[in-house]
Amino acid sequence: MSNRVRCSGTQPGQRPLAGIQTTGRDYRNLSQPQYAIRREDSVAVAMRDGSRLLADLRLPDGAGRFPALVAISPYPRQMQGLGIPAGFVEAGQSDFFVPRGYAHLIANSRGTCGSEGTYDFWGPEEATDLYDLIEWVAAQPWCDGNVGMIGVSYFAIEQFRAALLKPPHLKAIFPFSGTVDPYREIFWHGGMFNGRFASRYFAGIGMLSKRKDAFFRSSAVELANKILMSPRVHAKLAAPHKDTLKVFEMALRFAYDAHPWDDIFAEVGVEHQFFDDYWRYRDMSQRIGEIEIPIYLGADWENVCMHLDTPFAVMGEVRKSVPHRVSLTPRGSLQWPWESLHVEALAWYDHWLKKQDTGILDGPTIRYYVEGADEWRTAETWPLPETRFVDWHLRADGVLGEGAEPEGSREYLHLPKSLDLPRNVNAPRLGDALVWDTAPFQQATDLVGPFKLSLLASSTAADMNWIVKLQLVDAGGTASNLTQGWLRASHRALDPVRSRPWRPVHPHDRSEPLLPGEPTWFEIAIVPTAQRFKPGQRLRLIVTSDDEGEFAMQGLSHVPCGPPARNCIFAASTLMVPVVS
Repeated sequence: MSNRVRCSGTQPGQRPLAGIQTTGRDYRNLSQPQYAIRREDSVAVAMRDGSRLLADLRLPDGAGRFPALVAISPYPRQMQGLGIPAGFVEAGQSDFFVPRGYAHLIANSRGTCGSEGTYDFWGPEEATDLYDLIEWVAAQPWCDGNVGMIGVSYFAIEQFRAALLKPPHLKAIFPFSGTVDPYREIFWHGGMFNGRFASRYFAGIGMLSKRKDAFFRSSAVELANKILMSPRVHAKLAAPHKDTLKVFEMALRFAYDAHPWDDIFAEVGVEHQFFDDYWRYRDMSQRIGEIEIPIYLGADWENVCMHLDTPFAVMGEVRKSVPHRVSLTPRGSLQWPWESLHVEALAWYDHWLKKQDTGILDGPTIRYYVEGADEWRTAETWPLPETRFVDWHLRADGVLGEGAEPEGSREYLHLPKSLDLPRNVNAPRLGDALVWDTAPFQQATDLVGPFKLSLLASSTAADMNWIVKLQLVDAGGTASNLTQGWLRASHRALDPVRSRPWRPVHPHDRSEPLLPGEPTWFEIAIVPTAQRFKPGQRLRLIVTSDDEGEFAMQGLSHVPCGPPARNCIFAASTLMVPVVS
C-alpha cells in the first residue's frame, strides 16, 4: 500500500473498521488499496419513465475501468460516509472499497432526498428503478461492466429484489442482514404488529427526506463527523445499542410530509393487517429459486427481531446450481455505521467481479459462530445433520425438562397498560408472565438451530398475543437474552405446504377467534440461535402477552392485543430444543 493512499481497513496506518471483518478465516489474493478517491455528488440518473434518481459516486482516481458496487435505499445518501451510530448508515464504507479498485454508487430511491418521483415502498416503479440503475452503471465509461451490490438491511433487501429482475450486468449480490418477507420478518411478527418500529420508521424517513442537500454537506456536519470518526469516539459509538430505536428517536423532532409517509404507514399497519396481495407482491421468500447469480446470505445472532430469520427461511430455496455462502455471525457484529464484514465482502466480490481466487468458496457452504463455545463451525445443511430434537415439557412446577407428559397448568394475567391503573391499586394475584427453567446443565451442551414451542393454552379473551423469549441464566442467576418467537392466537392456522417439523409457518390470511376458556394448541416458531450452555447454566423460557418496556429484544415492542384476560398454560406444552453433539 502506498503511504499516500488513505483508506479504512485492518492494517496499521488504515482507519480501523468497527466489527468483525471475516468469518474467522484468512483469504488470499485480495485487492490492495492503491487508489485515491474521486467523488461526484448528486449525480442524476434517468429512469425509464423520465424520473431522475440522485446518487453520490465514489471512484478510484486512476486510469481504466472498474467493477462497481451499487447501494440504494430511501436513506440519505449524504449520510452514508458519516460516523453517526444510526440505522440509516448502512451502505458500506467507500474508503474501504474504492481504494481497492471498486466504484461505489450510493443512490436514493425515487421520492427521497432529492430523487424525483414518489416513493412507493417496494412497489413496481421502485423495482424497475433497480434494473435501470444497475444497467446505467454498467454503461458508464468508468465501469468495466461487472456490477455487484452492497449494504445491509434495506440495502440488502434491494439486492434480493434486483437479482430477481435479472439485469444482465448484475453478477453477484451480498445481501447480509436482509429480509425477503417483510410481513413476517419485520412488520407483523406472528401476526403481531411491530408498532414501535413501524411508527418511527416511516416518520424518520419522511423527516430525513425533507432535509436539503446543503444540510448534510454543511461545514457543521463535517466538523461533527470529524469528532464522530475519531478512533476513540468511533469505537465507543459503533457498539450495538440494546434498543435500536433510542438513537433514532432523538432525531424525530422535525416535521415531515404526510404524503406518502403517513399513507404508507396506514397501508402497512391499518389497511393490510393480514398477508394479502399487498404483502404477497413484496414477499420474495417463494421466489429465491429464480435468482441465477451468486448469493452471500447471512445475519448476526443478535438481530432476532429483524433480519436473523431470513437465511433460515431461504437457504433451502436457493437453486442448487447457484453458488452461495451463508454466515451466521457473533452477537453484536452488526453495528452502525455498518463497517463489519468488509473484508468478507471484498473476498466475495474479488472472486466474482475481478476473477481473483480469494478462497471465499473454500470449505462448506455454511459458517456459523457458537456463542459460549466462542468458535466458528461449518456445515453444508441446516438444520445441522447431527441435530437431536428433544421435547421439554413446561411443567406445572416451573421446571422445563424431559420426561413423561405431566399434568397440571399455570396461569398469568394480561392487563394492558392502556388500563392506566391507579397508583393505589392492589397487586394482582397473578403475575404478567410465566417462567420455566431447566435444571442446571451438568456438562457443556450445545443448542444450535431452530426451536419450536408447541403451546397448549387457553384465555378468557377471544384473542391474545403469545410472546416467547429464551434466555441463558448463569450460575449466579443473571439472565441474558437469546432469541424470541411470536404468535397472535387468532393467526394459529398452519400452512401445511411450507411448514416443517422444526419450523411452523402460518398463512396469516384469516382470523380464527378463540373460544374463551377452551384449551387450544398453538405452534410457535422461535428464531434459531447457537449457544453453548456450560455446567451450572440453565435455559429459561418466558411466556407473556405484552412486551412493552424492557422485555422486547432490540426495543422492538408490539401493539398489545385484546382486553384484560387470564391466560392458562398447560403442562402438556413442549419446547422443542435442538441439541447438537
